[in-house]
Amino acid sequence: MKRIFICSLFIGIFGISYGQDFSRQADSLKNEGLLMPALQKHYAALAQNTSTETHYKMASIYALLWTDQARDSAFVYLNYALKKDSTLKVLYEPAFLSLIDNQRWKDIEESQLSKYETANEPIRNKPFARELFRMIIKDQGFMYVGNIERKKYMQNGGYFSTAAIYPILAMEEKNRNENIEKLLELLDKNGWPTASNVTEYAAAGAALIINHTNYEIRSKYFPMLEKAFKEGEAQPLRYAKMRDRLLVEEGKEQLFGTQWKFENSKRLPHPIKEPEHVDKRRAEIGLGPLSIYLKERFDIEWNVEQKK
Repeated sequence: MKRIFICSLFIGIFGISYGQDFSRQADSLKNEGLLMPALQKHYAALAQNTSTETHYKMASIYALLWTDQARDSAFVYLNYALKKDSTLKVLYEPAFLSLIDNQRWKDIEESQLSKYETANEPIRNKPFARELFRMIIKDQGFMYVGNIERKKYMQNGGYFSTAAIYPILAMEEKNRNENIEKLLELLDKNGWPTASNVTEYAAAGAALIINHTNYEIRSKYFPMLEKAFKEGEAQPLRYAKMRDRLLVEEGKEQLFGTQWKFENSKRLPHPIKEPEHVDKRRAEIGLGPLSIYLKERFDIEWNVEQKK
């Protein structure tokens, strides 16, 4: 009996290990834009170990394929993945852009919002939250394809590898413009969305979208974001990004190091005020060290010795 138990345990651990290896391979293939090979690896991972995470990743890949049949599969795997999930993560996941106009997405929205409220507290302005979540997905939904091509742009010395990127950029612009028009209407009606009214995740969407507009709109609405931040109702990174962006546009040095530029085909931060004190300023508003942020987000090496 003991031998059988040990053997079963070994097989189980071996299967999980193999499944994790297939998942890592799938992630790598997806990052290169190879969606169908990535799916094959995920199927291999499921054969070794049924995993909620794998179901979720498969749903996101199927959604990225943008066909009716793929969307059907995306909803199947997404429903498996969300059975025990009471978070709101799925509602602002950019990969699901191709799903949000489908009735089945509305069902997922209602289910996740309900589960979240049961596990946490009621969302005071649920309609506003729902609109903001959809705006986040629309704003970021083409970033997967765009980022792959932007990476190639850097590798190719300033040239895209395919002309297919241009209609993608046009669709990004269309979604941004629609988001801005809708958001300004909602802001006039509801005021600035706060974490306590729409959740912290949805509230972040307003700053994200406003930051993608122009200087006139950003400067108009920044005081509303700043007030919400000072009252603990807005994420520090969203505040820092808009504050820095306005400073850069005014020809001034940024405070928190969130804005970068291309220079000689390399990413570099825009000039920072007293860069030896930037981590202190970031810590004061709830952000971590700049060197880590720049490396993890943009693969920018930044090494300026900090003073306390």
